Amino acid sequence: MISIVLLWLIYFLAVRQKANLSILTWLAYSQLIVLGWLLPSFHREEQNETVLDGPYLAQVQAYDLQKPNSKENLLLAQYYFDSSKWIKVNQQIIIYHQSASEFIPGQWVLVSDKPEKIEAPRNPNEFDYKGFLLLKGITARQFIPEGKSQIISVETNRLIYFFADDLRKSLSDLLEKHIPQKSSLPIAKALLLGQKNQLDRSTRQAYSESGVMHILAVSGLHVGILVAVLLFLIRPLKLSGLARKSYLLVLVLVIWTYATITGLSPSVVRASVMFTLIVLGQLRDRKPPLFNILAFSAILMIAVNPGVITEVGFQLSYLAVAGIVLLQPLIVRVWYPKSRILEYLWQLGAVSIAAQLATFPLSVWYFHSFPVWFLPANLLVIPITFLIMQVGIPMLLIGWIPFLGKALGWVVGSLIQVELWILEAFRLLPFRLNELTIQPVTMLLVWSLLLVWAAWEYVPKKQLAFWSVVLLFVWAMSGMLQLISNQNPEVVIYRADEGWAIDYWTGVELKSYNQSISSEDADYVILPNRVKSNWGNDPQELQVFSTQEGDLYFSELDLTINGKRMVLGQKSPQNIQMWDSQGWIKHSDSKSLEIPFTALRLTF
Repeated sequence: MISIVLLWLIYFLAVRQKANLSILTWLAYSQLIVLGWLLPSFHREEQNETVLDGPYLAQVQAYDLQKPNSKENLLLAQYYFDSSKWIKVNQQIIIYHQSASEFIPGQWVLVSDKPEKIEAPRNPNEFDYKGFLLLKGITARQFIPEGKSQIISVETNRLIYFFADDLRKSLSDLLEKHIPQKSSLPIAKALLLGQKNQLDRSTRQAYSESGVMHILAVSGLHVGILVAVLLFLIRPLKLSGLARKSYLLVLVLVIWTYATITGLSPSVVRASVMFTLIVLGQLRDRKPPLFNILAFSAILMIAVNPGVITEVGFQLSYLAVAGIVLLQPLIVRVWYPKSRILEYLWQLGAVSIAAQLATFPLSVWYFHSFPVWFLPANLLVIPITFLIMQVGIPMLLIGWIPFLGKALGWVVGSLIQVELWILEAFRLLPFRLNELTIQPVTMLLVWSLLLVWAAWEYVPKKQLAFWSVVLLFVWAMSGMLQLISNQNPEVVIYRADEGWAIDYWTGVELKSYNQSISSEDADYVILPNRVKSNWGNDPQELQVFSTQEGDLYFSELDLTINGKRMVLGQKSPQNIQMWDSQGWIKHSDSKSLEIPFTALRLTF
């Protein structure tokens, strides 16, 4: 706060002294930087580990989500009983209950058992489920059997707090009532209401491998279709003056109502802010620059919730839109088709290519794959999704009319079936790029070269060529250092709930041994580290001998494992490290040690 006051004083004095404009500009940017550094301190809340050491009283925050053997929900614990008295708390808990009664948002529930804390990842590069939930404010989880919970009462003002949840539930029930195709229902809920939690793994993979996963996330595409539909409806009326302005203000209200119903995800909030500013610009017959709108929406979201900048959806959403605004005009100029149909397809393809060029480095970093067939998949699936939205939105509005609701529901379900058939056809095509890895330097190189391309007509070409060569040199040196460091032998012992596994990277090839880790668990426990380390996922069998005492002896490592204990032979490693949530830490120099709860690394 003192820094901001001092900057304001300096800025005021500089204005009084009629300082150079560049000085005033840097002072203004300095204020923004300091404000950005200060802002998170107003939002930061202490996320404590589980402290509920007894029965607790909580308010239900959502409707039940059916799972195979239980129902998932979210509770906000507000009191817990500590031996003699009730203590006030404020802690979110994700639960899986088997109560015969449905949990409804706003209800108070008394739970007789205490929750458990969420474990940090045990292995390197494993998905951090604890950190993922912590970003949402969830610090504990619990399985609640039948008879261990009791519904106490319902809040009298629940309609105010849970209006969006109730409306979303009503619309979800409407879709269940009118869409006859059961396999289409989860996709309809994802496309129209932003409810992706009912999608099965196969459906998610079909969309992801085809490069159209963004369609399932309610975003600018969906909000844009909603705005287009509502603007199309008034075009024949040719409204003007007060009537036109009133309709545009109602359109803004509809946009934010839809955003609230779909869960206010980063992508839909970004799109809602952008379309709101565009609509408000139309009120004054102005067209604000898209980059200004994009930047303002990002600043607004980060100011409200600084933690949003760490969310993958936020990062990919803004990268995609920035890529479309910056690169799509350049791509379109490559070819000028004469046919209107070809021009429409080329415009749509240019948008997909621009978004993919901007986002693929980050997608590979997070998801280790690249959808080879993204262009034809988008050209086919996006128009069908547009039709689904065109029919689905009216169905949500007038679905209460029996005949119309049934008819529109059948059309929506049939269109989704066509979309699924197309995606399944793409899954049968060859040339999949999975298990990819990318280094941060490579990501920066790709984005920098895209910026060079975009600036080619506006910045002196010699400067751009010089900086391109510098970037390529830095990238080459970084790759060479990475290659040298990857030649050092190391051993990683992975830990799972049941069993363990060993990876031995010789510097040239990967050898492995798996002790009771299932193939499904291995995809989360072992595979991420192999991909990030660039070891591949086709290891040779690590040679192992079983002794009379039941010990396992790995001759190539001169290493013996007896239950949960490890004994080193003559081939001593230079370093023994244990995995911590923050990275590798020093563990022990002993020749005989107990294998810890988390992964171990031995470097030679």
